[in-house]
Amino acid sequence: MSTSASKKRNLRFGPPPAKRLNVEPTQKEIQFFRDEGFLVVDRLTTDEEIAWLKQIFEYIFSDDHQKARGNVVDRSGTLPDGKQPNLTQSFYPEMEFPELFDTNHWRNAKRYAAALLGVDAGRITSWGHMIRKAPGGNAALWHQDHAYWPPEFDFHGLGVWLPLHDVSVEMGCMQFIPKSHKRGLMKHAHQDAPQHNVLQVAEPFDVASAVPCPLKAGGATFHYQETLHYTAPNTTNQPRLAFPMEFQIDPVRRKTPFDMPWMEELRAATGNRKTLHVADGQIREL
Repeated sequence: MSTSASKKRNLRFGPPPAKRLNVEPTQKEIQFFRDEGFLVVDRLTTDEEIAWLKQIFEYIFSDDHQKARGNVVDRSGTLPDGKQPNLTQSFYPEMEFPELFDTNHWRNAKRYAAALLGVDAGRITSWGHMIRKAPGGNAALWHQDHAYWPPEFDFHGLGVWLPLHDVSVEMGCMQFIPKSHKRGLMKHAHQDAPQHNVLQVAEPFDVASAVPCPLKAGGATFHYQETLHYTAPNTTNQPRLAFPMEFQIDPVRRKTPFDMPWMEELRAATGNRKTLHVADGQIREL
């Protein structure tokens, strides 16, 4: 990813901190990921970079930025009595801040992604989103990332989840069902009205096997696209700030689409049948 454009821009928060951190996945980590479907990495970036990322995060979720750009969306469903949403997400921050591609986080995450997926790093692209789960914020119910993607295509990808502070179970750290990726794409259903596109798995699984993954700042988790995962409600008095990214190779059109009736319900509710793919800050229709 070329960063020449970002270097020519007037960077609102300056470039990422100069301190470099390079981490390499071990064979033990790679094998664990492939066996279990997830991985915890204790350190993916520096404390200095976390502080820099927080500035971008807080700006994106500020009232002024939200009103000006309209790019912060709620994915917590309908709320009773007109209450304010308590889980918000902002998609594709790298489009406004391409300097995110100059970070230790992105470099190390891409290096891990290539090794964990078993593909050349040159084939991998990424997209990100930022999530602010306020105190009292809802759970993100058990789901697979693949369930949100167009049924006409095969995907090969993973998610990396970076909190911008220490994160506990009570705050809403990631939790995984080991080996669930080996079940393939599972049935899902809409938690709420289809237009909200909030999914939860609709097949039985052993929730007692869930593995919570609290993290220290600078650590991250990785999970395969079909690994069941969940975050609990935020029962603390502090907002939970997380910066997930997806790393994928280009999707391949299937001869027969996946059977994903929940996706057809979404398309019917919104009238939108476009199949879009985001790759390193560029959006194209498949």
